[in-house]
Amino acid sequence: MKTKVVIFFISLFVMVSCLKTIDDEENKKEIIIPDVNFVTNTQNISVPNSVTINFSNGQTIVNNPFEGKGITIKIEKQNVTITSSITNIEINYVLSGNTSDGFVKIYGDYKMGLVFNGVSILNPVGAAINIQSSKKVSVLLVDKTSNRLIDGGTFKMTEGERMNGTFYSEGQLIFDGEGSLLVYGNNGHAICVHDFIQINNGNITVNNASSDGIHCRKYFWMNGGSVAINSKSDAVDCTDGDVIIDYGMIKIAKSGAKGLKSAENTTINGGKIEIESLGNGIDAVGDITILGGEIYCNSSKNGIVSKDGEMMIMEGLIVSTATKNAFSCDKTFSITGGTAIGVGNATSVPAENACRLRAVVWYTSKFTDGQLVSIKSSNNSEVLTFRFSRTYPDSMALLYISPLLQANTTYTIYKGGSVSGGNHFHGLYNGVVSNGGTSAASFTTSKMVTSVGK
Repeated sequence: MKTKVVIFFISLFVMVSCLKTIDDEENKKEIIIPDVNFVTNTQNISVPNSVTINFSNGQTIVNNPFEGKGITIKIEKQNVTITSSITNIEINYVLSGNTSDGFVKIYGDYKMGLVFNGVSILNPVGAAINIQSSKKVSVLLVDKTSNRLIDGGTFKMTEGERMNGTFYSEGQLIFDGEGSLLVYGNNGHAICVHDFIQINNGNITVNNASSDGIHCRKYFWMNGGSVAINSKSDAVDCTDGDVIIDYGMIKIAKSGAKGLKSAENTTINGGKIEIESLGNGIDAVGDITILGGEIYCNSSKNGIVSKDGEMMIMEGLIVSTATKNAFSCDKTFSITGGTAIGVGNATSVPAENACRLRAVVWYTSKFTDGQLVSIKSSNNSEVLTFRFSRTYPDSMALLYISPLLQANTTYTIYKGGSVSGGNHFHGLYNGVVSNGGTSAASFTTSKMVTSVGK
């Protein structure tokens, strides 16, 4: 028997009509409470084995066809707590509507689906979504819908339970669908999982995470979709395992600490990654393996860092700019393919016997933001055209790896000049010819790795 529960509720935040920014002096947090007039664009969909929860005009409307059959739902105003004892059917919890004082909390011992069908949830005192189950959660972002999760900056904890993010789950989260999800992490992490996170599709934006943007334990695996992050601490932090990027787009607009952080290995097979960070751009305790994709790191510390492993560049396009090391590797740094440029005060140098592609390291000083550097052969064939995005007033190391560098060929490095037109990836131009500039150094590629100026 289907049961509908309707509870009327007057929101504590109903008067909020525009974006609010609140400074929490005690905790030094910036709390953002966005406009409540959020257009969710809920769709008319049919989902099997579903329990539907709709927040509308201060009402909580629940349709639970499994009442008395293993699923009980407790509602206090717009706080929804679901307890499931079902262990043979994957229940789909379908969320829609808008609440500015509520949450959805789920207990269960079996895998489940969570369908975001145009929903906005603000919980002033905790997680907007709180899944107290260690089982897999398949998250579907319904096509054409906009979804939003916000915490109010304060967490009221339940004894014996973890709740470390605006979207929190004890079990695995697997994202799919073509809708969008916007998460404000005013208290700490925005998305936090005590297991692994897998993103197959969807458009996920993390805004104002007071701690990590995405925080997980076992591994972070991205197969597709897009992720945009603005966080006070690490953008993506995997505390126990690997970071794996196979496809998709990651844009880290601002990370207060590290961009992509893994406790073990980082493997990038494809996709597009853009990182602006105040800490290291890509940081792994173990190996870093780059097999493809487009990667940009602009870091106030180190660019791409392997702390206790090997760094292997096999394919891809990489631009790493940093104030310290452009590339940093404690063990073997090998190059077998791809194109990469790294600029910093220093850099690790690829091992001569581990390279199948030629590289040059130029040690110099005094480059300014917007200045051009180019490398040309004696017949004026241009193999590098790069425009700086930061100033290096003192010592600098530029590492360039490219299949365009030929064996036993003499090249000249030019400082300054101009270039017009053409395509570039964060300053690394493709198929253009620069004009002017002053000859700064020359070298001959008699070895796989050539050092200039040191």
